[in-house]
Amino acid sequence: MKLRSVAVAVGLAMVAAGSLVALAWGADPSAIPSAAPVVVLEGGDLRSDGAGPGLVGNPLLILGAVVALGVATAVVTFAVARLTRPR
Repeated sequence: MKLRSVAVAVGLAMVAAGSLVALAWGADPSAIPSAAPVVVLEGGDLRSDGAGPGLVGNPLLILGAVVALGVATAVVTFAVARLTRPR
């Protein structure tokens, strides 16, 4: 019972920390008034060389990483379920 309480407390702490990080990253810095006007760049995707929007990076590598992460999560979940004793 004590282990379950600790696990719940750790889980709640992780959710709280994640929420704080998400709020910090999601804060809109443009909401702060400044004395200098903001320069707005016109044009398309600034990451490309002007050849069009295109894809940046290697999408197949990212797809593989996402699939690998899903498989790893499933394996760890299955292992935890098999290694813990039934209640």
